Amino acid sequence: MARGRRRMKFINADGVGEVGQQISITFRSFVLPPDAKDDYPPGKRISLRLSPGTEVGKIIDRIFAEKVNQIGMVVINGKAVERNILLEEGDRVDVYELLGGG
Repeated sequence: MARGRRRMKFINADGVGEVGQQISITFRSFVLPPDAKDDYPPGKRISLRLSPGTEVGKIIDRIFAEKVNQIGMVVINGKAVERNILLEEGDRVDVYELLGGG
């Protein structure tokens, strides 16, 4: 008797999706997320699985919540981008803090 494959669900910035409909990205932040532990190393790479067509800004809003105003620059694959860019399979996202100075 063949069993049907059960699709696992995941939650991302756009809500609930199915595992078969995901992309993988690498996310690295030099801004500490609000719930980060004291030993969280800035620049730590994490892998995220998301729905195709997710905007980088939605991920940033979800991860940083009330600290989102501390984001100075978002870089995807080595290029500075706007927050409305859609993420694609294999993207490398780096998030940098605002720099002060005068």
